[in-house]
Amino acid sequence: MPSAAKHGGGRENNAKTRPRIIYFNIGWMIHYAGLDDADPTLGGHGFLRENRHGAEAYNFVPTKSGALLGYRPPGSRDQTNINRLGATPQDAFVDDILVVWMAREPGTSRTLIVGWYQNARIYREAQNSNRMLNGEIEYYTAETTVKHGKLLPPEERTFEIRSSSQSPGEGFGRSPTWYGADPVDDRVWRYVQSFGAKPAKGTKKPPRNNNPELRRKVEKNAVKHAIAHYEGRYGKGCWKTVEEDRVGWDLEIFAPDRSLLVEVKGLMGPDLICELTPNEYEKMMFAKHRPNYIVYIVNNALAERPAVPVASIFEHIKGRIWRTADGRELVIAERTGARLSCG
Repeated sequence: MPSAAKHGGGRENNAKTRPRIIYFNIGWMIHYAGLDDADPTLGGHGFLRENRHGAEAYNFVPTKSGALLGYRPPGSRDQTNINRLGATPQDAFVDDILVVWMAREPGTSRTLIVGWYQNARIYREAQNSNRMLNGEIEYYTAETTVKHGKLLPPEERTFEIRSSSQSPGEGFGRSPTWYGADPVDDRVWRYVQSFGAKPAKGTKKPPRNNNPELRRKVEKNAVKHAIAHYEGRYGKGCWKTVEEDRVGWDLEIFAPDRSLLVEVKGLMGPDLICELTPNEYEKMMFAKHRPNYIVYIVNNALAERPAVPVASIFEHIKGRIWRTADGRELVIAERTGARLSCG
C-alpha cells in the first residue's frame, strides 16, 4: 500500500527544555519576499498606513551567504532587552533564541504566528542590513540561516497569540517586542516542533489507531477542516462529499477554473505520514485525475484551542510530484502485500 510522508525538515533543537523565545509583531504579508506590489505589507501603525511596504518585507529573503536578517519595528530607534534572554549588560548579542514572527490577520482581530527563526542571534542594537527602503537604510535585529527559518503559507497560519487585554498576564502589549509568558511559550514550542518531524526513510510506519470510533472522529474533523479551508477560498457551497461513493477521494471542490478531487487524511499527532488505499492511490496516479488530485493532510486533527489542527495541502506539480505552497514534497513509497486465507 502506498504511503505519503513529509520530505525535508527535521527537528533542529532536540533539547528536553524549550529554548528562550522572543516575539516580534510585524506587518502581514504573504511571502515576505521583498518589495512586490502584489504583496503589500499590511499593518495598523503610521508607517504602513502611508507606505506600501515595511522593512519586514525582507525577513525571509536570503542573503548571498544564506542568512535571514529579520527586521522588527521600530528598527534602530530602540534597543532589544536581550538581558531578558540571558545576556549580560555587556553583551552585544545573544544566541540560540527562537524568534516568533506574528502579525495581525487582515480583516480580523486575530494576531497569528506567520513564521519563526530557530537558533537565532538577537542583537541589542539593530544592525545595518545594507538594504534600502524609501531612501533609508533598513536595520535588522534577528539573524539565522535559511535552514533555520520557517515561513508559514497563509492557510497554515492558525496559531493565535492573544493580547494582554484578551489574556491578562499571558498576552502581548502595545510594544512590537514581547518576551513571552511560560504557558504561551510551552504551547508555541510544541507547535514549532510539530513542523519538524521527519520519518526515517524506509523504516517508519504510519501510526495505527486501533480505536474505530476515534479514527472516525479524527477523519471527520479533518474533513471539516478541509471544507472550512475551501469555503474560505471559494465560498459557501463550493464542495460535495463523495466519501461514501468509494471513488478514490473524499471531496469534490468546485473552483472557478476546475473541479478539485480532494483526498483528506487526518492524523492525531505531528508526524506527517499516512497511507492511501489501493483505490485512492490508483485514482491519484490516473492521468485523467492527477492534475486535479489534492492530498489534504491534517495533523493534530483533534487539537483544541489554543492548540490548533495544521493542514498540509499537496497539489500536483508534474509527474509524480505533489508539493505544498511552502515547497514541501510528498515522498511516495509503494508497498505491496498479500491476503492469505485457508479453505
